[in-house]
Amino acid sequence: MKTYLTLLVREWREWRTVMIIVGSLYLVGMVGWSVVLHKGSNALIRGEIHTEWEDFRGFDDDDDGPEWLTPRQMAAAGRAHVLLFGWSHMLRVGAAFINVVLLVLILFYLVDAVYKERSDGSTFFYRGLPVSDMSIISSKLVAGMVGFLGISFILGVLWIYFAQITFPGSIRDLLAGADLSPYQVASLDLIKDWLVFHCLQLVWLVPFGVYFLFVSTVTRSRPLLVGMGVPILLGLFWRFLIGDDAVWELLTTNFGAIGSAIQAEWLGAHGPEGVIAGEPIQLFGSFVGYLLSLRTVISLLVAGGLFGITVYAYRRNLPVS
Repeated sequence: MKTYLTLLVREWREWRTVMIIVGSLYLVGMVGWSVVLHKGSNALIRGEIHTEWEDFRGFDDDDDGPEWLTPRQMAAAGRAHVLLFGWSHMLRVGAAFINVVLLVLILFYLVDAVYKERSDGSTFFYRGLPVSDMSIISSKLVAGMVGFLGISFILGVLWIYFAQITFPGSIRDLLAGADLSPYQVASLDLIKDWLVFHCLQLVWLVPFGVYFLFVSTVTRSRPLLVGMGVPILLGLFWRFLIGDDAVWELLTTNFGAIGSAIQAEWLGAHGPEGVIAGEPIQLFGSFVGYLLSLRTVISLLVAGGLFGITVYAYRRNLPVS
């Protein structure tokens, strides 16, 4: 176990510069968000910026359209929950954006994981250590998938708490008059739901992770181009030959399933009427049902088969540079 942990630490040390950059951008982004939100809230309170909401006063059929209102006017008319709804929606968007960025980093990490070591000759050094090839390959997969998804989860949760702490006091006072508060966000439920969602991403995307690791193992150059180009060309060839997108749909089915899952559990889609004074605000629904499914079993089986092929290719492809 100690040896395996050493392999994981080695993987992260090789990407420490990238992680420092990501962490720095994350901190700058949160501080920038806080500054913009506070300045924007002050402008809203002063009436320099107005808010549009079509059913603000329940327009009749003969009304021409929406009115533009300041937060004070909205609060005075009993529509302060619209402000809290908009803020909670931005929390969801921010957490999802962080997740997408980390998914992109996973792609770049895995296609470079073995290829870089082969290109600089360090593969021979690691093969000389008293560790198995399976341990070396699995450590790269764990660092790339579990590591980056773990960071995505942590940064997403920190973002939610940071946004609550730095919520503008001027808007908070208006919400308090309607017995509303940014702390109505169900934080513990958020942590549980967001953790399960990341576990769902892990098991449904691990076949793709192993595939890009395999590409990194066997390609002589441009692993990213090869990894992305092969399925695209295969899908185009099948469409030209057969006339449908069956192959492309098969290759991307898990991505579509993840998108459908988060869309279905993206609470708040029905508007601000679900924001009630004193009631917890759920940002996401439960992803447990998606995780405990046949798709999960098939994904793990496919990933296991691809992983065995990747380890075999790693052993056979040692001299390639």
